[in-house]
Amino acid sequence: MSTGIEGLDEVLGGGVLSPSTTFIAGTPGTGRTTLGIQSLCAAARKGEKVLYVAISSKPEAMIRQILSRFSFFEENINIRTFNVSSVERDPLTMLVELGNIVSSLRPDRILIDPVTPIGFGFPEAERRRFMYSLNAALNEWNAVVCFTGTLEPDAVKSNVISDIVDNIIYLSQDLDPHITRRYIELMKVSGMSSIQGKHTFEIGTDGISVYPKDIAHANYSITASEERISIGTPMLDEMLGGGLLEGSSNLIAGSTGTGKTVLGLNFIMEGAKKGEPGIIINFDETPEELFLHASNFGWDLKGMYKQDSLKIIHTLPSALDPNKHMVQIQKAIREIKAKRMFLDAVEGFDYVLADQIERKQHIAALSRMFRNEGVTSLLTCLTTESKERSKICKIQITSVADTVILLQQSLISSGLQKSLSIIKMRGSDHEKGPARYEINSNGFVIEDLMRE
Repeated sequence: MSTGIEGLDEVLGGGVLSPSTTFIAGTPGTGRTTLGIQSLCAAARKGEKVLYVAISSKPEAMIRQILSRFSFFEENINIRTFNVSSVERDPLTMLVELGNIVSSLRPDRILIDPVTPIGFGFPEAERRRFMYSLNAALNEWNAVVCFTGTLEPDAVKSNVISDIVDNIIYLSQDLDPHITRRYIELMKVSGMSSIQGKHTFEIGTDGISVYPKDIAHANYSITASEERISIGTPMLDEMLGGGLLEGSSNLIAGSTGTGKTVLGLNFIMEGAKKGEPGIIINFDETPEELFLHASNFGWDLKGMYKQDSLKIIHTLPSALDPNKHMVQIQKAIREIKAKRMFLDAVEGFDYVLADQIERKQHIAALSRMFRNEGVTSLLTCLTTESKERSKICKIQITSVADTVILLQQSLISSGLQKSLSIIKMRGSDHEKGPARYEINSNGFVIEDLMRE
């Protein structure tokens, strides 16, 4: 059954089983109650009968007033309150009363918020016995039951609640001086196709949105295509054996000023001529700056944008959530049925993915997602001025790319000379020697092959 939380069903492998029990744990302020109430209200909107059991010192009227501030709140949910000091001292009375309420209402879903104070004053052995009594009652209720609780990660593992629930969802947060990052992970799950690892989430005016760590995880086997995609420069297409392979992931590496962005825009504009929608992902230039840049070559990027045949996803590196970013990209692809993708440049991930291996894995996941969606992608990477081909990319993502094109420039007596080499092209023959090129008013233009 759906949790009603965007992205959470996917993380759980499709939702939660019915009946089942889920423990939503975390430290204060991480959004445990919000997650539980939002899921409960989503079920109520679908016509399910739901029960919210609030362990609190506040009366029901005040709890409703607080919850009504959420846009997702449903007035028709059943709320029952139990005084927190009473359940700490006498949980058995609470269990009997709750059993009577459940027998009367017969709810499809129940949220007990929080469960950790129940029997708090008991010795540990007695508290464990009570929890097993609660578990026996849960089996009779035949409902989807959620608990919330305030616990540190290590305390969750040793808590008796962990023994009686089917799923454990743990929420945490990093209080960075510039931005708060929230994480959700599965410590225990009954779903067979759940996604492990730390996923990110946000709490907004409409509640919680979860961004899975790797939305491309489910589809690894995509049939290779022999169709060719023009990169927008005829002689480069010829060097590539007829163009880029459809659905491939391709890397342009070069130092500052070699024309990586121009070649990428050339690729997007070529798609526009053929009626193939495109997406530009960047971290530096705003859409307006990109429009101006493209207009210098006579390209009406702004017109494409207004006609919805182009989407631009611009994110400042300091504000980047890689998981959310990937979800945004996938949505954009599906909205305009994009066929081409230009990502400029992969260094934008350096700020939030400091670990080199993690960065490479994320870029590999992005490339896999592009391929899964039937998109041919072009990524750029900044290199230092070096003629050693083994050093063309500092973050070593060349193994991820199907094609690697190296752009270089050197100072000669007549000025800067630019050259292009195809370092590799998976699944296709290609020109082995370098070619001279220039950037002019027509864009990226190859002049001739540099034959020995």
